[in-house]
Amino acid sequence: MQSFSFDAKVIGITGKNGIGKTNLLDAIYYLCFTKSYFQSKEINNVQQGREGFRIEGHFADTDDAREATCIVWKEGKKKITEKGILVERVTDYIGKHTALMIAPDDIELINGASDVRRKFIDGLLAQADSQYLESLLSYQKILMQRNAYLKQTPAFQINTDLLEVYDTQLAQHGSYLITKRQELSAHLPEMVCRFYESIALHSENIGIAYKPSTTQPEQLKELLVYNRRRDIEARRTTAGPHTEDWQILLDGNPCKTHASQGQKKSLLIGMKLAQLEWLRQLGKSPLILLDDIFEKLDQERLSRFFSLLNQLDIAQIFMTHTQSESIEMLAGPHFEGIQIIDL
Repeated sequence: MQSFSFDAKVIGITGKNGIGKTNLLDAIYYLCFTKSYFQSKEINNVQQGREGFRIEGHFADTDDAREATCIVWKEGKKKITEKGILVERVTDYIGKHTALMIAPDDIELINGASDVRRKFIDGLLAQADSQYLESLLSYQKILMQRNAYLKQTPAFQINTDLLEVYDTQLAQHGSYLITKRQELSAHLPEMVCRFYESIALHSENIGIAYKPSTTQPEQLKELLVYNRRRDIEARRTTAGPHTEDWQILLDGNPCKTHASQGQKKSLLIGMKLAQLEWLRQLGKSPLILLDDIFEKLDQERLSRFFSLLNQLDIAQIFMTHTQSESIEMLAGPHFEGIQIIDL
C-alpha cells in the first residue's frame, strides 16, 4: 500500500514510464466517480495475484475539514463509504467530488466513434444533474434487458406487450436525456470555440452539432414503436439516445477527416476547457488531472493552456511527466510552489 499527501495547488508526478504515474491519477479520478477513467472492467484494475483493491482519499471542504472516502472492490462487489458510513446508492455520491482528466487517448473524442462523444457528454451532464445520472443508468439497464430479449427470442415468439413495457420505460427516461442534451447543445459550441481560439490564437469556423434521435423528446415512444419491426430483424434496439452523435466540424466538414493534427489537439483542449467552464458555472471546482500533457501539445500551446488554467479558480492540478525539470521549466512560470512527487 502507498500513501501520498498533496499539499500544493499544482502537483507534478514524475518517474520512468511504467512506474505508475497514470495509476495515481486514475486513483484520484476513481475516488470522484467510483470508476476508472481508463478501464471499463473492474477486474483490470486489480493487481495480478490479488483479489481486489482499496482506494482511500481525504477531501478538504471549504471549512478545511477532512472527509475520508473509501472504495473497496473485491470479487465483483464494490463498497463505498464516507466518514465510515456506507453509501447505499452511487447516484447519491456522484457529483460530490468532481475531476477533469486529459489523457493521450482523448483524441478519440475527435477521431473516434459516436459512443466516445456520448460518453463525454453523459459524463458532463451527470456531474451537473443527479436526475440525469439516474435517468441514464435506468435507460441503460432497460436497454440491456430489451436487447437481451430481442437477441434471445425468435422473431415469431416476440411478445409485443413486453416490448410495449420496455418502450414506455425507455421513453420515460430517454426523453429526459434528450432534453438535457438539447439544452447543453445551445451553449457548448460557443464555449468550445472561445477556448479553441485562446489555444490556437486564431479564429476558425468550429461547429459542434448535436444529432438527436428525435427533435421532439416527447415523441421518443412513437419512434421506438415505429422501429419495432426493424429492431426484431436486427435483434437489437436500433434507435434512441444510445445511438445519437455530436458532430465536430471544421468549416462545415468533419474534423476527423479535414482537421490537421494541431487543429485536433487545440480542439480537444477547447472541449476539455469548455467542460471545466460548464462545471465552474454550476459552482463546482473540479480537480484537473493531466496525463502526459507535455507530449500532447507543443510548448506554445502548452504555455497558453497553463495560462488559462492559472486564471481560473481551481482547487488542485495534477500532471504527470517523466522529468521534474520539464514540469518546473514549462509550468513554473505560470504556477507558484509546484510540489513534485517522484515515483
